[in-house]
Amino acid sequence: MKAKYLTLRLVLIFAIILGLSSCEKDFLQTVPTDAVSREIALGSVDNMMLAMNGIHRAMYAQNGYISAYAGQQFMIPTAEFGADDALHSAPGNGWHRSRIQWTMHTSATRSDVEYSWFMYYNIIGSVNQIINAADELQMSDELNNVLGQAYTYRAWAHFQLVKFFAKAYMIGNPSTDLGVPIMTATELPYEGKERATVQQVYDQITDDLTTALTHFAEASPRADLSHLNIDVAHGVAARVYLTIGNWSQAATHANAARQDYTLMSETQYKSGFNNWDNPEWIWGSKMIQDQTSYYYSYFYYISNNFNGSQNRSNPKFMNSLLYDQIPATDYRKDLILANAPNTFYAWDAGPNAGRYASSTAFSDSVAVYRGIVNNSGSHNMVPYMHIKMVQSNGATIDPMDVIHMRASEMYLIEAEALARQGGGNEALAQGVLFDLVTERDADYVQSTNTGQALINEILLQRRIELFFEGFRWFDMLRNDEELDLAGTGADPDLYIDGMSQARPSLNPMWVFLIPQREIDANPNIVQNVH
Repeated sequence: MKAKYLTLRLVLIFAIILGLSSCEKDFLQTVPTDAVSREIALGSVDNMMLAMNGIHRAMYAQNGYISAYAGQQFMIPTAEFGADDALHSAPGNGWHRSRIQWTMHTSATRSDVEYSWFMYYNIIGSVNQIINAADELQMSDELNNVLGQAYTYRAWAHFQLVKFFAKAYMIGNPSTDLGVPIMTATELPYEGKERATVQQVYDQITDDLTTALTHFAEASPRADLSHLNIDVAHGVAARVYLTIGNWSQAATHANAARQDYTLMSETQYKSGFNNWDNPEWIWGSKMIQDQTSYYYSYFYYISNNFNGSQNRSNPKFMNSLLYDQIPATDYRKDLILANAPNTFYAWDAGPNAGRYASSTAFSDSVAVYRGIVNNSGSHNMVPYMHIKMVQSNGATIDPMDVIHMRASEMYLIEAEALARQGGGNEALAQGVLFDLVTERDADYVQSTNTGQALINEILLQRRIELFFEGFRWFDMLRNDEELDLAGTGADPDLYIDGMSQARPSLNPMWVFLIPQREIDANPNIVQNVH
C-alpha cells in the first residue's frame, strides 16, 4: 500500500529541491521519484539557504497534505493540552477536544496524529537533502551556517518525535524501548525503516548536536531569529540532556545558550508574547501579514482574544491549583484573571451565583474584563482565563510571532540540572533560580531549599514561567507525574478520560500511537501498545 504523504517537501522548497509532486511508498521514503536532481537543486550554498528558508517557513506555515495544520503552531498546544495546566472551559468547535479527552493520541487513524509524525519527518527529510549534498561543496562560513542549522533541525525533529512516540528516557529502558526510525539517508534503497531503540535515537540526536556546534563555531551570523544559530543549538542540547538526565551537560549548554539574552521586563512580559522584538527570545517565527495561517495559528488555539470561533466559544484558563501557588507579589499572576466573570451563565446562575449583587453589577464586571482582555462582545470569558498570549491589536486574526525558545527556559534548565547534581551545585542552582525569579517577583528571597525540595521549587517555577509554551506534557513524562485534574476547574464531563491517568511509568497510554498509514505502508515498523 502506498501512502500519499510527501514527507520531504516543504511549502517553499518544492521548486528548489523536489520540483514535482509524487506518490511515495511510505511516510519515511526519502526522495520522491520524480524530483529534480540534488546536484542542480542544491548545487550552491545560496540554493541551500533558499531551501533552509523553506524549512524555517514550515515551522509556521499551513500544510495542505494533511488537513491544513500549520507546523509547530499546532504542535505547541498539542504539547500542552492533555496535561494539567492549560485547560479548556467548553467543547468549543472541536479543535484539540480529542486531545484533552485522551482520544487523539490514542487513535492511530486521526489526522492530527498523522501530522504529529509527518511534521517532523518532513523537516528531517529536507535537511538530509542539504546535509548529504554538502560534500560536493567547498566549506565556507556560509556553508557552516547552513550545516549548523541543518544538523540542529535534524536533532530537534528526532527529539520531538521520540518524546511523542516513545516511552520517556528516564522512566523506561532506553536500550531496549522502541523509539522512532532514524532518518539520515537520501539515496537508494528507499525502504521503510524499523524503529531504533530510544537510546539509539538519543545517540543520533547528541551526535548531530555536536556536529552542529562544530559548524556554528565557524559560521557566518544568522539572518534573524527564525534562523538557527549556536545559541539555539546549545538550547536544544540543554533540553535533550535534561530529558536524558545528563545534568552536567544540561547545565553547561543552558548556560551557554542564554548568555547573549537579557530577561524581559514586566512591561515586556505583559505585552502578549507575540513579537520577537524581545531581548529574551532566542528562536522564533516572524509572522508576515500575507503569510498568515488564519484559523490554524497558535494564537487561534490558545489566545483569549483571537477572533475565531474556537476562542470565542472556549476560553482557555490556568489550573486553579497552580494559580494558588503563585505569590501575590509575582507579576506573572496578573496574567491570570481569577475573578473574571463566567459569561456562559446568567449573572445569578451556575458559578456566578452569589458573586454579583445584580445583573447590572455582572454587566459592569463583564465590561471591565473585556477591556482587560481586549476581546469582543462575542467572546466568552471564565475565571482563571489567561492573557499571557494575546492579539496585540485586539480581536483580530492578524498573525502574531511564535516563540520557540527563550532565555528563561535556559535559566530553569540550568537551575534544575545543577540542583539534581546535589552537593555544592545546589548553591549555584539557588543563585540561578534567584536571578530569574527576582525579575518576576521583587519580594522573592533566594531559596534555602536543598535536595528534592529545591528541585520541586524549580519545577514549580518552570510551570509558572513556561505556562502555555509547549513543555508541560513532556515535563509530566520525564518526571513521571500522574494526571489528576480534580479541583483544577476542569469539567469532568468535558475532559472524560483526561481527568485522571496513572503516571507514565505505569501507563502506556501516555505514548502516542504511530499513524496507521505508516504501519500499513511500512512492513518494518511496529505499533506502540496501549
